[in-house]
Amino acid sequence: PELDPIEMFCKVWKNRVRRGELTDTETLFSRVIEGNKDIPVKHIQNFVQHSIDVFPKCLNKEPL
Repeated sequence: PELDPIEMFCKVWKNRVRRGELTDTETLFSRVIEGNKDIPVKHIQNFVQHSIDVFPKCLNKEPL
């Protein structure tokens, strides 16, 4: 997971989708769509940068 920005994104996204019970006016589909909109592009860029930063440690077999 440390090298996979998709895994990092999914963790944040799932937390937003699972934030509580659905209301009467809310559907799972609407919550999924809103969960996507709520994640700033900067967070996604940070996920990718983190993977790039830890990749050399993995190559050198250093602990993360």
